[in-house]
Amino acid sequence: MLEADAERGQILAKSTLRNLKMMLDNSYKWKWISLIFTISTTAFLVISVSVWVVKDRQIEAAKLPSCALDSDKQVSRSKRQAASQADVFAAITPEEIDEVLDYLYSDTDLNLTKPDEAAIDSSFIHTLELQPPNKKRVLDYLSGSGGQPERMAKVLIFRGDATPPVLQEYIVGPLSNISVAKVMNTTARKTTIPYNFRPFSSFEFKAIYKYIIRYIATHAGHVLLESYNATPFDCGSQCLRFAMTPISSAFLPNGERKSWFWFAYDIEFYTLHPLDFQYRVNMTSANPKEWTIENVWYAKQMFSSLDDFLTQYTRGNINKTVMNFPSAEENKYSSLEFREPLFPEAVLRPPIQVEPDGSRITAAGNEIHYLAWDLKYRMSPTVGLQLFDVNFDGERILYEISLQEVVVTYSGFSPSARMLNYADSAGLFGTRCRGLLPSVDCPANARFFNTHLYSANEGGHRTYENAMCVFEHTTNTPVRRHRAYGRIGAFYGGLVSSVLVVRTILSVINYDYIYDFYFYQTGAVEVKISLTGYLGTTFHTPEENPYGVHIKEGINAGIHNHLFHLKVDLDVKGTENKFETLDIKVENKTDPWVDGGYHIQTYYERNVKETELDAVCNYNFSTPKYLLVSSHNATSAQGLPRSYRLLPRGMSNMLVNSDYGFSNSISWARQQVAVTRHKDDEETSTSIFAMWDASDPVVDFARYIEDDENIVGRGYCCLGHPRNTTYPADRKCSQHRYGGNASVSLYHALQLL
Repeated sequence: MLEADAERGQILAKSTLRNLKMMLDNSYKWKWISLIFTISTTAFLVISVSVWVVKDRQIEAAKLPSCALDSDKQVSRSKRQAASQADVFAAITPEEIDEVLDYLYSDTDLNLTKPDEAAIDSSFIHTLELQPPNKKRVLDYLSGSGGQPERMAKVLIFRGDATPPVLQEYIVGPLSNISVAKVMNTTARKTTIPYNFRPFSSFEFKAIYKYIIRYIATHAGHVLLESYNATPFDCGSQCLRFAMTPISSAFLPNGERKSWFWFAYDIEFYTLHPLDFQYRVNMTSANPKEWTIENVWYAKQMFSSLDDFLTQYTRGNINKTVMNFPSAEENKYSSLEFREPLFPEAVLRPPIQVEPDGSRITAAGNEIHYLAWDLKYRMSPTVGLQLFDVNFDGERILYEISLQEVVVTYSGFSPSARMLNYADSAGLFGTRCRGLLPSVDCPANARFFNTHLYSANEGGHRTYENAMCVFEHTTNTPVRRHRAYGRIGAFYGGLVSSVLVVRTILSVINYDYIYDFYFYQTGAVEVKISLTGYLGTTFHTPEENPYGVHIKEGINAGIHNHLFHLKVDLDVKGTENKFETLDIKVENKTDPWVDGGYHIQTYYERNVKETELDAVCNYNFSTPKYLLVSSHNATSAQGLPRSYRLLPRGMSNMLVNSDYGFSNSISWARQQVAVTRHKDDEETSTSIFAMWDASDPVVDFARYIEDDENIVGRGYCCLGHPRNTTYPADRKCSQHRYGGNASVSLYHALQLL
């Protein structure tokens, strides 16, 4: 029996390898290359980005090893430092962070305070990370035709004690021998930023508790007890906590910073226990002692000040809200406790996946290897997980792929609900990735990676354990198969689909975003974002009905959009690429094979997009088309350009006027696809200031395409020069594209009710 099983296993292995070779063995190098972005709903929402690449190549058994990971290998600090210096993509190391800190703290003009002493009205380092080097220099270095680019650090400094207070982004370096620390010089974005655009910081929240919440508890604590049977301080097991709705600068006079705050019961999970006590705070001053409570909204009424509200409340002029603090049983609906009855009743464990010969994934430093795939990763405190130098079968297909922004826009009747527009990068994506749990967040056999980041919000240096994981699994769908029947014989050919998954999970307030990169053995790359966590809700009143669903007594789940933006820098057979569409049209012609007849059918026309504005794509069902990123020079034996096909799915249109309010902060959401010429200083499509900066965006993605530069077969590198400077055609680099499709910008938005 064992011999028979072994023989069958050998036959299956040989058949699988034979079928794989047959599938990939063609007369020309690339048969087809396609990039498909798929969006579907999983739990709340799934957003998928797929890159399909099939290259003709000979795969021998030696190229498909089963390589067990050695979990005992630990790289020493000195080796890690040396490895990072040799790898231009490696994250900044703890030693390099210390070097930058020592250099900046020695500059008395900056007057920096350390995180344990910092306050919102002091100067402190908010984030510190690696500044991406110039792409052309990196490619020259990787090809052996240039030296190693210098490693530089990018530092965001809060200058709360300056006059006027500002935010400044510094470039510091070169690392290991620092000689320069200066404010970034670029016209692609602002690098000295108004202080009212500052992102969230732990020091601001501490000031809110000290100067605002304490004031309300002191003067209106009796109202909170009478209305909600809870208070924010000295509350035992019946406590209140606050939540914050930042008000975009587009709705405020120039230079002001204001937010709506609201109370909720401090139980699992507080976003499902909102209350109707809201208050607007003017936080314009860098000195929190000068912050003021401007308005109070309670029981569907607006009051001009806290004093006005308390006067009306004492006189009995208000229809008071009266609620009881939820009991443990009443709170079960909003917790992760198991519900009764359990299923299945019998304790039966679910299926698990095993690796009979050990893992086929190897990892060292920031490099991951899997079958024909090689890639590097970096965790940025601001952007989060970034993948670089993604190679398939020894050829680079992606220079970078990364999530740029997650935006959630709400609607509602109450002032805090209608102003609720979150740009989640303000919470620093990299610091939100931590604590992945084996067997739940990732398979038990996954390889987990820690990251080390610097953020003042987290006390400075911090190692984030289990920040990401990698694993292999089968999709349970054949990557290809066919069974044929016929008189002269039948045959079957098939291949199991196995994929490498690189995963991290962002936990931002109430939402958890499961962020996956899938790498298929065919050369496909899929990016998938799945949503879970808790709903964001508001206190229910009849006036909220048009804006959401009354899900439980006192609770309204508001209508909202989740918008995601990804940047993918794709190189198709090198860096000289173009963007084109195959426009599907209908012809009505005389049928030459039928006398007097006619025939209606579809055909396509190839349409090369010459400029950035020409390349903008707004999806239209009535004008179907294939979207292609193609090599400008490389063609097949039949003369067709080597291309990636882009297939966006699950998109929704942004209905709010593009020039209204918060919309100016997310100008990337105006199109589903946008292509821009590569410029190194156009590093991101958004910024961590986007939640506040709509009146004058720090990064205005619309500017990247409004200058309408040519994008066919060339993309002049700025190499640190102003963005509108042009260079001779021999100074070429790849086109740089943003968004959800490989090297292009794709905006995905689905509406959740």
